[in-house]
Amino acid sequence: MRLLLVAAGLFVLVPAARAAEIPVVVVPGLELEDLQALEDRAAVGLLVPGTGPETSERSALAALVRGRLRNSLRGGLPEGDPVIRVRRASTVPRRGPAIVLGLPRGGPQPNDRRYPVALLGRSGLLLSDSTRVPGLVSVVDVAPAALGREGLRVERRESAVGALRQLDRRIVENRRFRHVRSLLAAGLIVLLALVFPRAGLLAFGSLLLANLVLGIAGVSTPWIVLVSVALAVGAVAPLLALLLRTRLALGLALAAVVAAYFVALAFDPTWVALSPLGPTQNGRFHGISNLLETLLLLPVLAAAAFLRRRFGLPAFAVVAALALVTVAGGRFGADGGGAIVLAVSLGTLLVAVARPPLRVLAGGAAALVGLVLVDALAGPSTHVTRSFADGPQQVGSDVVDRLALSWERATAGWTTGLIVALSLLAFALLAGRIRHLPPGEGRALPLAFAGAIAVSLLVNDSPREVALGGAVGLLVAARFAAAGGVRSAATLGAYTIPRS
Repeated sequence: MRLLLVAAGLFVLVPAARAAEIPVVVVPGLELEDLQALEDRAAVGLLVPGTGPETSERSALAALVRGRLRNSLRGGLPEGDPVIRVRRASTVPRRGPAIVLGLPRGGPQPNDRRYPVALLGRSGLLLSDSTRVPGLVSVVDVAPAALGREGLRVERRESAVGALRQLDRRIVENRRFRHVRSLLAAGLIVLLALVFPRAGLLAFGSLLLANLVLGIAGVSTPWIVLVSVALAVGAVAPLLALLLRTRLALGLALAAVVAAYFVALAFDPTWVALSPLGPTQNGRFHGISNLLETLLLLPVLAAAAFLRRRFGLPAFAVVAALALVTVAGGRFGADGGGAIVLAVSLGTLLVAVARPPLRVLAGGAAALVGLVLVDALAGPSTHVTRSFADGPQQVGSDVVDRLALSWERATAGWTTGLIVALSLLAFALLAGRIRHLPPGEGRALPLAFAGAIAVSLLVNDSPREVALGGAVGLLVAARFAAAGGVRSAATLGAYTIPRS
């Protein structure tokens, strides 16, 4: 009854809302299992009702009729007028075409559940360009589809409901113990950085590869993921460090990790999207998550620096281009904040290791602009291309919005706030020690990484992942530089953790 009253209120307040070409029907209490009876006469999917950590009946309905989202951390409802009307029914209509869906009921609640959605009159699995995960639909896809514009497509699938069950299970399992996995990896990498810096550097690569393998294999069982993370960091990384003793070998290995993500995103984006460290599926659905972006930073910078030393600037340019396309390309990572972070860090690295720096920096900037233009022309529309297309004012507004979201996420709870505060303190102390490293190339890697994390804290909205990954990564980069890069653990001691 509450849902009906809210909908009626919207119609009275905004008479511009109109009936859709395809009727939209909300069925309270509709469950995933109810889709089994519709499988022969409907294309089915799972609907994400909002973005951010929370949702509610009121906010989900507002997003549905407006076709627009507002992060729950910002409060309030999505802006704009309703563009469609919806009706409420106790049962699913017998005939189509119609879009039938369930929504949250009641007040604020965790945004960690997906709701059934079905397009009557078709058969198969619903596809959404906004999520790029077969079977997963955003609430803002419904209005365009109902108006006959865009939003939803259908893929033939023999057991569509079975595929949805498996998809929902993977999303739930990937979410469980996500922070435990991150803290476990961080702790092991810190230990390696203190006793075997080369292994600490390679641990970022082995962790990324383990995550990708789990995504490709479709493994999300929490205990298997935890064991895999522990083995990848604690066993595989030291073994690789014993085998890879030169900067060339390290550079090639780390560049191969970036190339593996490029190939995976090009071949099947769901491998990364549904990996244990991938997007959370409640706002960011596909591409490179802020956590993966932070983990990729050090391998990218190290590969670019080491291969440049052996093969010159062309090798640096190849690694930079590969990383930028992988992280920011519209058909790949689609991470606009990641593009800015990479551009700053790679530019800083160039200035530190190449001469004359201004000429090199100008060339790097020109290459970056070229990549952005190519992506804008050849790639699909993303939040990045849309922001740039709307002009400097929109770009500035988006940056301010990211800053606000970052602050709200950092202060959302005492545990998150504590992790962020301690990580930032450690990062600041470590950054202050960079001046004690050998000048020139000795400082280049940690300096470029520190600059990247500082920018990432401003343009991304995941302060916990960025701050924690930044502190751990900077320790690894600095210890590696202080150890001379490829010497054994017995020669360490030039870089110590500051006491104050």
